[in-house]
Amino acid sequence: MAFNYKTELKEYRKYYQSIEPIFTKPSGRGYTTVIFSFLAVSLFGWYAIRPTIQTILYLRREIADKTELNKEMEDKISALIEAQAYYQQIEPLLPVVDQALPSQPDAVPLFIQLRNAASASGVLLSSLQTPVIPLLSNSVQKGQATGPPPTQPNYLLTIQVRGPYDGVKTFITNAGSLRRIVTIDSVTIAPADSSLVSSQSAQPSSRLLQATLQLKTYYLMK
Repeated sequence: MAFNYKTELKEYRKYYQSIEPIFTKPSGRGYTTVIFSFLAVSLFGWYAIRPTIQTILYLRREIADKTELNKEMEDKISALIEAQAYYQQIEPLLPVVDQALPSQPDAVPLFIQLRNAASASGVLLSSLQTPVIPLLSNSVQKGQATGPPPTQPNYLLTIQVRGPYDGVKTFITNAGSLRRIVTIDSVTIAPADSSLVSSQSAQPSSRLLQATLQLKTYYLMK
């Protein structure tokens, strides 16, 4: 349907003529002024107040976030204070922990502990075998270790002792109770070879035993 401006103009003119009396009456003009004034004040008031409302909402949300963050920080501070108190309680025991689980293989101190355990048990330490590991911790730090670097934080060692039954039994118990963490993987006990028994031994060779222990010890590999 084609647009006929004459017809449309006629329709709009009728509409305008129908509402014109309302604006021409004094009471109608008063209401119209009040309505438009209210709309204008509302419109300009909204645009004037809107930034303030947005700022208030933003500040309220930020205060809530800061309050939650402050609570989390207080909880962390309380946890740190509690951890510090526990640390002070166990601090005297830290050297013992380092001896039980050193940061390096530290084979020589372990050998000394095994030798002392054999001497205290009344048995003779006849042999001790270890894999290729740094014997001293400073050799690791200075790069003096030979052989491939260790791949596991533990290593095996095989130790043989000779002595009477009671002494061998005591040594096995003491080997598992060293300050250094040591586990016993296997124990083999057989009569001692008479050709290896010292002539100064007070015990007859038939009453002496030879025990072979395979031990595993641990350390913290960094």
